[in-house]
Amino acid sequence: MRCHRCGRPISPLRQLTDLEFCSENCRKRGPRASASVIRDVEYEVDPYWQAAQEQANKPASKASNAALATLVAGLVGAMVVARIWFPDAGAGAGGPSPLAQVAPTTSPQTEAAARDRALRQEDTGLTGWLQRHLPGEKPLQAKVDFSLQDADWLGSATGWSRRGGAIQPGLLRLWKPTLAAKDYEMEFQASIEKRGVSWVFRAQDNRHYYATKILLSKAGQAPGASIVRYGRQSAVEFSRTELPLPIVLQREKNYRITLLAEGNRFTTLIDGRVVDEWTDGRLKAGGVGFFAEDGESAGIQWASFRERKGVLSRLISANLLLPPGMLY
Repeated sequence: MRCHRCGRPISPLRQLTDLEFCSENCRKRGPRASASVIRDVEYEVDPYWQAAQEQANKPASKASNAALATLVAGLVGAMVVARIWFPDAGAGAGGPSPLAQVAPTTSPQTEAAARDRALRQEDTGLTGWLQRHLPGEKPLQAKVDFSLQDADWLGSATGWSRRGGAIQPGLLRLWKPTLAAKDYEMEFQASIEKRGVSWVFRAQDNRHYYATKILLSKAGQAPGASIVRYGRQSAVEFSRTELPLPIVLQREKNYRITLLAEGNRFTTLIDGRVVDEWTDGRLKAGGVGFFAEDGESAGIQWASFRERKGVLSRLISANLLLPPGMLY
């Protein structure tokens, strides 16, 4: 045993009468303030003090460190996986589309309103500013109000007429200024009078184009309408698909229809809601237009067109004097 005051061993004879202090002097002075003070004094090696010192200085076990590292790595991994599977909603419309991975597909979008607003606001951001101020050929933007003017059409006017401030298409006619475009957004307002409304995009002429129809079979019912899409190449039809629309449509009611062509991905929206999205890579460029087949009649009030040119390609072509479109 050791003295509670000085820490020295208590002699065996002293232990017969006192197990706490080695002398009367130490007893009178009393015990030290804390055990840590005793451990700070240099004593001869003793198993009791050595064990206490080793226990106090013993580092954290390797097992504890490994467990902590595993926990931290697991949390970081979970955050990375969550970031991959649940990206930010501001991923823009130009990124990979989950709807376009497998075609054909028709898929309604609950977030379509936000996506449509983002498209409308694109011109006010940095991309819009660059498109307006960069050198080189600027992207085409055009709009026509059919109650006031006619578009610059290419093709026969057979079957076309004007009624009540809207045009009614007949044989296929193409909007001439759009024929060289590749990636763009076309939007128009139309009402279905009989059976459906039809339009084309990526059209080079009346033998090469993609076509889409909104057909109305049972107005006001679900599913009372369908979307038909197909392509023509050298006048040979390919990939014709008809799918029910996930919305209810009414006859002679105006709808705002949007077509987005971006690379090999094509998206159709009705009043800001995505109703169809698909992919095909055969036709790389071409303009837009309207037509009506037998039994179809629709009134189109206005149409707008906005081309999407790559900012980088415009900048390089302007500085290297390359022909526009070489870098697409």
